[in-house]
Amino acid sequence: MSRFLPTLVLLDCQRESLDPGEAEDDGSNTAVADRIRRLLTSARLSGWNILHCQYKSNRPAINCGVSVPGAPIDGLAPLSREAVFIRTGLSAYSDPDFGRMIRHYAGPPCFLVGFSAPFSLMATMFDAVARDQRLTVIPEAVGGRAVGPRSASSVRDISFDLIDRLSSTVPLDEVVATWLRSPETPTLKKIGIG
Repeated sequence: MSRFLPTLVLLDCQRESLDPGEAEDDGSNTAVADRIRRLLTSARLSGWNILHCQYKSNRPAINCGVSVPGAPIDGLAPLSREAVFIRTGLSAYSDPDFGRMIRHYAGPPCFLVGFSAPFSLMATMFDAVARDQRLTVIPEAVGGRAVGPRSASSVRDISFDLIDRLSSTVPLDEVVATWLRSPETPTLKKIGIG
């Protein structure tokens, strides 16, 4: 891991995040997972620091042949060299090592993507501001859950009204153009980001 390269934080990229619950599935979270998958692949190819923060669920680890809800989304599982933080509270900072690692990589941007908007995403953003740590959110790579009559994409959009006041956001295409390897790199074209 390098202190001179950007850091990508994947928050709650777990299978249960793709479950629409009782709401109708509008497909927005599946699209977000695909964008995160492509960004993660490119970030790894570009040598970024990758951090994963997952929620410790009280659900059983074995689920009789059905996919385990707390498991990472396909294609978003941590590699053995990537740090994994387990949040037991609402914020990623509920794992004390998370804040230490963010402080360690301060300097280049620390990009935050994932799920649980507005809940754990907002709590994490509030904690980052309280600690004077800068996290930059990539809106196109953030998903949420439906809340009451509001769809997942509607809840996500509402949460960005506040996120924009707390911290900076950067569009995905700007992250790709500025921080990832050149779009002419055949590997990036192949995975659909370039």
